[in-house]
Amino acid sequence: MKLIVPDNNDPDLISAFSDLINQDSVHIIKSVYGKPTPSKHYGTGRANILFDDISQNDTIERVNAYKELNVDYEYAMNGILPNARILNNRNHIIEELKWLETSPIKKLIIANYELAQLAIKYAPSLKLIISTYAGIDNKVKLLQWSKLANIHMVVLDRSIYRKVGELSEISKEAKKLGILTCVVANLGCMTNCIRAEEHAIVKDMASNNRNSLHYAPCTFFCLKYLLENPVEFLKLPIFRPEDLTVLDDIGIDFVKLVDRTQTTEWIKNVVSHYLYGTYNDNILDLTCNFTREDVDEMTNEQVASIDMKDTICKRAKVVQYRKILPELMKVTIDKNFSFINCGKNCEECRDRCKFTSSVKYDIERRNIVLDQLNFLENEYLFK
Repeated sequence: MKLIVPDNNDPDLISAFSDLINQDSVHIIKSVYGKPTPSKHYGTGRANILFDDISQNDTIERVNAYKELNVDYEYAMNGILPNARILNNRNHIIEELKWLETSPIKKLIIANYELAQLAIKYAPSLKLIISTYAGIDNKVKLLQWSKLANIHMVVLDRSIYRKVGELSEISKEAKKLGILTCVVANLGCMTNCIRAEEHAIVKDMASNNRNSLHYAPCTFFCLKYLLENPVEFLKLPIFRPEDLTVLDDIGIDFVKLVDRTQTTEWIKNVVSHYLYGTYNDNILDLTCNFTREDVDEMTNEQVASIDMKDTICKRAKVVQYRKILPELMKVTIDKNFSFINCGKNCEECRDRCKFTSSVKYDIERRNIVLDQLNFLENEYLFK
């Protein structure tokens, strides 16, 4: 399987990927994606948090360094808001597209139709990749996008990730249209979330100016929902490293890994497990929503001692609480549970008890954290 991996703007990431590429592995790194340059006039789906934005000239050097590793660069202009409709933005966006046309970058990730049409006009040599934000979950949507020129690949919507038959059928239809297909393996977002579109919009806005927003990440909602309903963890649209061969067999062309807001060490660790196609620990640790990187283990007593009144007094403390939340929840999924072979129909499944036991958590700890999250909602998030 061909992997698409994240670029967090760290100068050391290139050598980290070089080390991985030079090792024998089951799968290969084919592309890297990111948005190194500043985003002032449109959203990109993510903000550069750990490392600063860089200039267009420095971006070209970075892209060329990846090309020397035989790795393509996918430039992410994939915010869902149609900011090109705003006249003050439009000329700036067109100028950036013209720059891309002259650069060594040959692939562009987009999520809205307006930007796709502008890209076709002002950067006609670029291959367009339709973002997962576009919500392509059936053949009808695929066909609509296929009418545009230069559509190279579609990143399919996570709502169908657990429906292997549908993934296979869409992949076959895409191939007839000359379009490649891709899925995101390790995001960790749940299917059927009522805040998914809102979350995408917030990410779009944050990639312009995150400090101007009230800090209220939508993930507080989904993590609380999952903790209230632990069986829902087994319905997450996650692909384990072991699942990549199955995806290859049904015709999926690429698997994308996230997240470009994570540290280089975390990215390298996650990519290595997917490259080798195996992982023998809690799969949630390989997702950006549930990562516990750089978070110390905590006892139930330590969790209970957290002063939520103090936590909500400063934005930085709420940010830190979100960072340690996966450790507070401390949910694990049995390494033998196969996401790709589970149809999510728990009510109809004869092995329901067997599968639900694949989710492990401490009931006392769960109740403590749910009380904290209720306080956070009432006194900070929605106040």
